[in-house]
Amino acid sequence: SGCSKSSSEPAGSTSKESQSTEKQSAQDQTAEQTAEQAAEENSGSDEDITLTWAVFETDNYTAEVWQHIIDAFEADNPGIKIEKVLMTGDSRPQFLKTMLAAGNMPDINVDPVDLASTDGIYAEVPEELLAKYEETSIATYNGKHTLVPAYKALRTQCFYHKDQFEEAGITEEPKTWEEFLEVCEKLAAAGKTPLMGVGASDIWATCFGWWTGVTNSDIMKKYPTFNEDVLSGKVKWTDPVIVDSVNAWKTLIDAGYYHKGSMTFSYTQASEEFANGSAAMFMDGAWKAPTYDAEGKTTEDIGVFVVPAPSGAKSYCTMPQYWGVSETCKNKEAAFDFCEYVLGGNPDIYKYYLQADGTYSVTKDPVEYEMGPIQTEFVENYKECELVTEIMKAVGDTAMPTGFEDFICKSLQNVFTGADVESELATWDAEMERLQSAGN
Repeated sequence: SGCSKSSSEPAGSTSKESQSTEKQSAQDQTAEQTAEQAAEENSGSDEDITLTWAVFETDNYTAEVWQHIIDAFEADNPGIKIEKVLMTGDSRPQFLKTMLAAGNMPDINVDPVDLASTDGIYAEVPEELLAKYEETSIATYNGKHTLVPAYKALRTQCFYHKDQFEEAGITEEPKTWEEFLEVCEKLAAAGKTPLMGVGASDIWATCFGWWTGVTNSDIMKKYPTFNEDVLSGKVKWTDPVIVDSVNAWKTLIDAGYYHKGSMTFSYTQASEEFANGSAAMFMDGAWKAPTYDAEGKTTEDIGVFVVPAPSGAKSYCTMPQYWGVSETCKNKEAAFDFCEYVLGGNPDIYKYYLQADGTYSVTKDPVEYEMGPIQTEFVENYKECELVTEIMKAVGDTAMPTGFEDFICKSLQNVFTGADVESELATWDAEMERLQSAGN
């Protein structure tokens, strides 16, 4: 979302500072142990080149998905071995920073954006490789191209159970903010839980649906160049547009429309609860659409709509994703060969990679795949919407400082658990200034 799939402990826990310190220490230790294992595996034989590849696992990006890609590449490229390094812990950027500090940065990273603004971490991408990708997907940091475009991902819409809508007497999807509030009220009056929420360790997911699906649109309607404006100090995070949009979210929270167990659910648990009918609606990521299709659900079972923004904005955002080759990699040519192979060079593997999470190609020669009915509906819902920048996922010189997205995700979870919106937003400008001053 725009909060990335990083996580932290739920806000409001007791002995928060000590727990956070213990968790960070444990995460750093885990990363160092992983780094040591990767270093041992990286020794390889004299004949073989061994590359370490940092990945993460989700319900869609499973160990089997990564292994299939590795097996295909190794079969077609004898003499090059790929060793998977699993990124774990609260924050993938922090995991990679720990690996970097330990002197064992993985050769190839699938989620490098947060570190890319720092010179010297990632190697420049060969021009002949960049030439294979859409111009709009190429990121520039300080005049350098250090990221390989991987895909673009649609973000958030609201999935809903059609039978629960019918039982509550709701015959149409909401087209305005007022109509959305009416839908929530009708569901509650019918004894149903209107919305599923997420908390627990998946702190990114608490705000993801609202932030990427609604607030991002509200902000971009008023400030089309918001990233430049906020980074320069021209616009503040306490701007009335942002306050009003987050307060609209708080209206849903304060009305009791979210599942009472939301803060105890991990993202996976919340997804399962929604699938089982514990709530009527779930503002969830585009990646769930192909999952529902694969499970055999149809548009008779599950509907999906764009959540109407309080400002009336009709826009959507996409998240660009990239891979990076570490500057410390001893076999950069082989590493870029691996990137090229997976990210378009082998169309079947690229298609497999894209289809796993319902993402879309960024190659000049597009790679497409057949979509199921729910994913098709998700895509078609955006036909009359404008594509705008996802504020927290902008790359290059308009990117947010490293660590800022994690900060706002925690802050928005505070809002979910009762904190005052304006008080929370007041901390954002100071944090961004601090991170900018620190060179992040």
